[in-house]
Amino acid sequence: MTSSYVPSLNPNEANVAISQLGIKKSNTKPWQLLLLGILAGLYIGFGGHLFLVTLAAGMGKVIGGFMFSTGLILVVIAGAELFTGNVTLVVGVVSGVIPKRKMITNWVTVYLGNFIGAFGFSWLLVQSGLLGPPESLNSLGALSVRVAEAKLAIPFAQAVIRGTFCNMLVILAIIMAVMAKDIISKIVCIAFPITCFVASGFEHCVANMYLIPLGLMAKGIPAGETAVMFGNILPVTLGNLIGGILILLIHPNRLNQLQVLFTRHKSDAFYG
Repeated sequence: MTSSYVPSLNPNEANVAISQLGIKKSNTKPWQLLLLGILAGLYIGFGGHLFLVTLAAGMGKVIGGFMFSTGLILVVIAGAELFTGNVTLVVGVVSGVIPKRKMITNWVTVYLGNFIGAFGFSWLLVQSGLLGPPESLNSLGALSVRVAEAKLAIPFAQAVIRGTFCNMLVILAIIMAVMAKDIISKIVCIAFPITCFVASGFEHCVANMYLIPLGLMAKGIPAGETAVMFGNILPVTLGNLIGGILILLIHPNRLNQLQVLFTRHKSDAFYG
């Protein structure tokens, strides 16, 4: 007998899944969002570290980008809350199902959690000695410093644009992963867009919450004196928001479908 298994949801099933995901995210308690946000920051940190290890081994940005996708794979499949992915809550706000205050609460809480997870992981990694002491960094430590300095040198407008392109790809990766039914298909759907954004030099705010402080602390700057990182992280965050919203608005028919489905699948518990 020939198998009739299809590895992806049909368009209607995918729209339902995305709408239900948005409602679930908006109903998650703030303390749960914070913990899941910390977890996502840690996951992205793992991906960022693997990216640096790959570059240090001379495998190039394309392979490094593929390795970095491990972070989003962990977020989507193992489960966590990532600020750049939660831009999709805009659809619920536009459709009137999710109040703006719930979206803002979600974004602020998850963003804070992502920062705690990513920054905390960077501090712990420096303390682990894997980068070498500040006065004699090994190849991985020296690379982390160069990466951080390069990111801090990006002008504001360029950082916004790079952040915009980045999150267009991240949102597409998440949508495709939701459409996929099995884990292998989800991994493939995530890996290629993420490889594209990393290899292209686009900027991701949560990744930079790990990569920039890692490089700063590797060269001996105390953790409490790394606020210069926000010169990059804030414009990149702005770009990530623009890119995530833009990729939805570029497809008005899909946005209209999602608005209808958000409304159709809202629950009485949502308004509790």
